[in-house]
Amino acid sequence: MKIDVHAACYPKAYLDELKKMGIGGEGGIGVDIPAWTTAEERIADLDRLGIDVQVLGLSAPNVYFPDAGLSRELAVMTNDFIADICKAYPRRFLGLASVPLNNLDYAVSELDRALDVLKMDGIFLGTNVNQISLSDDRFLPFFEEVNKRSVPMALHPMRAIGQDLLPPEDIALQVPSCVGFLFETTRVVAEMTFKGTFEKYQNLTFILSHLGGATPFLYPRWEWNYRIRPESHPLKRVPHPPSHYLKRHYYDTALSYAGSTLRCTIELAGIDHLVFGTDLPYTRDIRLDGMIANIETYGLSNEEKEKVYFKNAMNLFPKLKWA
Repeated sequence: MKIDVHAACYPKAYLDELKKMGIGGEGGIGVDIPAWTTAEERIADLDRLGIDVQVLGLSAPNVYFPDAGLSRELAVMTNDFIADICKAYPRRFLGLASVPLNNLDYAVSELDRALDVLKMDGIFLGTNVNQISLSDDRFLPFFEEVNKRSVPMALHPMRAIGQDLLPPEDIALQVPSCVGFLFETTRVVAEMTFKGTFEKYQNLTFILSHLGGATPFLYPRWEWNYRIRPESHPLKRVPHPPSHYLKRHYYDTALSYAGSTLRCTIELAGIDHLVFGTDLPYTRDIRLDGMIANIETYGLSNEEKEKVYFKNAMNLFPKLKWA
């Protein structure tokens, strides 16, 4: 069995609104956004790939736009769309809600509606909201509400803060997607860890896209930074070293193609916090085969592969207990 925790669902009406705003690519990295066609077509893809259940989310650029009213409208529309798919095919799809974080009142209201009325299964967040980091203190009231509910949050990179400072040729070279996206996730995880957000809110649990970016590779440096700083250093306000908080999160396998990436993640968080993610439909090509081959050839036992493919996801999403 396979449960895919990382997949995109873009309603055509949402993409039509993006076009009106002059937005034509995911996260501003020059990657075309594929529109959702039908549930039957996606299910045919899943059957061909041997995937039993897929967790759908809006993905980048999500609903973070300068117009807070429009952001709210798009959140309502896309959440309704995804929730309807999940209701029609409850054994094939789960849904993550988008929330208009550029207005906290709107965000909390839509959080409540999505979880209590639509019965969605978690939240899909971007790493920055109109170039304001998700770690900014202005978002703490929202995280306080999420902490009370203890629901999973998928964290996906957005157009990187400071991307406009890159040389123009970097876009053609795909530096933003190959480097910037990964370090967006890494930056937010580091900031929220160092600032004590995860200490303050003990129930905040992220599903980190793309194995958490560079987090599993870099965290030993964070550990030493924590250990050698004097007691007066701001980082020492956090009572535990970074790894204590990083082990709480889950890391999805989307776009992981080498054993070294799995090794770093497993050494950090353990096999019980590695979850299967595909990044479909962006990876409807040889990339997905390469990612699955990486898991199959890494040397995991059958029991460990079962944890990655479906058992760990079942611990995150109560609706999957039927499986």
